[in-house]
Amino acid sequence: MIKDHLKFLELAFEEATLAESEGTYPIGAVIVDNEGKVVSRGRNRVFTQEDCTAHAEVDAIRKAGHILLDTTNKRFKKNDLTLYTTCEPCPMCTCTILLSGIKQVVWAADDDEYGAIRRMKEGPHFINQFNTINYIASPSLDLENKQRKMLKEWNIRRGIVNTEWEAK
Repeated sequence: MIKDHLKFLELAFEEATLAESEGTYPIGAVIVDNEGKVVSRGRNRVFTQEDCTAHAEVDAIRKAGHILLDTTNKRFKKNDLTLYTTCEPCPMCTCTILLSGIKQVVWAADDDEYGAIRRMKEGPHFINQFNTINYIASPSLDLENKQRKMLKEWNIRRGIVNTEWEAK
C-alpha cells in the first residue's frame, strides 16, 4: 500500500511542478477512488487566478464535484476517496476536506506553521490566527431569522425535516 501512496503523491508533485512553473505556490493534489482511479487533479492557483481560495486541495475537490455531490437529490454522496497532497492541508483546506466527506488524506510534507489536520485533531486550534480576527455574530434577530427560514425551507424542499433552523 505504501507503494500506491508514493505513486499518487508523485502525481500530486506533477501538479505542484505545474503550479510552480505558473508562478504560484508549488503544491499539488490528486483525489483517488478506492479502486485506484484518479478522479481529479488540482494545483495551487492563488496567484495565477488571483484567488486566495485557489489552493491545490480545494482545486481538486472542486473538480471532483460530480463524484462528491448528488445534484438531483441535493445531497452529498458517501465516498471512500483519498486525497493526496504534497503538503499538509491548511485550515481552509482541512475544513473543505471535512465538508466534502473525503475519508483519507495522505501528504508528503508536514506543515508546522499552517498545517491543520494534525492540530485540528489534537488541538489547540490556531489560537494565534483567531486572535487576529474580530467578529460580530448575529447583530440583527430579523436577519438571523431570515437566514434560518431560508435554510429550513431549503432542507424541507430536499426532504430533510428538522428543527435545526427554527427561528429564534
